[in-house]
Amino acid sequence: KIKGGLGNQLFQYAVGRSTSLSLRVPLLLDISMYNTYTLHEYRLGNLKIEAGIATNSEVAKFRGGESLPSRIFRKNKFFRKSSFRPERHNFYYDPNLVSGDNIYLDGYWQNELYFSDIRQTLLQEIAPKCELTPTAQLYAKKIKNSRNSVSIHVRRGDYLEVSGIGVLDKDYFYKAANILCDQYDNLTFYVFSNDIPWCKKYLNSIPNVTFIENTENEVQDLFLMSLCNHNIIANSTFSWWGAWLNQFRNKCVIAPKGWRLDID
Repeated sequence: KIKGGLGNQLFQYAVGRSTSLSLRVPLLLDISMYNTYTLHEYRLGNLKIEAGIATNSEVAKFRGGESLPSRIFRKNKFFRKSSFRPERHNFYYDPNLVSGDNIYLDGYWQNELYFSDIRQTLLQEIAPKCELTPTAQLYAKKIKNSRNSVSIHVRRGDYLEVSGIGVLDKDYFYKAANILCDQYDNLTFYVFSNDIPWCKKYLNSIPNVTFIENTENEVQDLFLMSLCNHNIIANSTFSWWGAWLNQFRNKCVIAPKGWRLDID
């Protein structure tokens, strides 16, 4: 089941891809949630992924239908279909997840242990399917020509409306930038955000800073973030993937100590 924004979609694809390879069965994505979900768009189709789209009948076969009895059975572990595998705990790794023949995965699966063994495969597949826009190409060239490039991802927008997550303030980003400035010379910072006006107002004192604007979508931003030598990430799965896809051998990634306000 694919749900949420691009960062969440990537975790779901990664665990699905790893599971499909382990079971030696095709990977199908249930994207039916996006028929009514308006906060985010389905973005995996913009990447070089190896997956098909599940039909309604295929979803019903392994998950169950949308009738009231089917939904009740899914919530009761004693009556749900054996192929239906909901995530038990957020952020935790379940070593017994992969078993059986065909299974339906429903969760966020935000743990690298599910797919760390297929990193090289995912690096090839989590890449833009289409050519970058001219604007994104110019940014990519500038980043590649920078001696020590650093991406800064600032997540605001929808986070301002969600309780329990916590929005990072400007002090975090300045502290992170200073840590890197103490370790490396000739740094160039590239700021990515869904609230660039806020960034321009409060982060304009960061040295050698460029604010990334007018790219086509999140996929292009993610790719540009991955080109940087180092990454300052927010408490965001999108941030996390930008750093994980970074293949610079000596990269330094700075992350907030607390990921959510409601989780220690």
